[in-house]
Amino acid sequence: MDKVVVSVADDRLADLPTVVAALRDAGMVVDAVLAALGVVTGSVAPGAGDRLGAVPGVAHVEVERTLRPPPEPGG
Repeated sequence: MDKVVVSVADDRLADLPTVVAALRDAGMVVDAVLAALGVVTGSVAPGAGDRLGAVPGVAHVEVERTLRPPPEPGG
């Protein structure tokens, strides 16, 4: 699962429960709803972050990326 941070559009903050329900319907496992910040954190299946961006009321989706060092030469 990819960790995600979703920013909710300012004009939809009053309707935050509906946006959170739509995120769940789109496949997001919600960990926390930070209502004062308009942010929802959680996880989603790899590659499904784009689907969250299509949810009405979502302003931005940030998918946590895992960086790995390259393999050791000769190893």
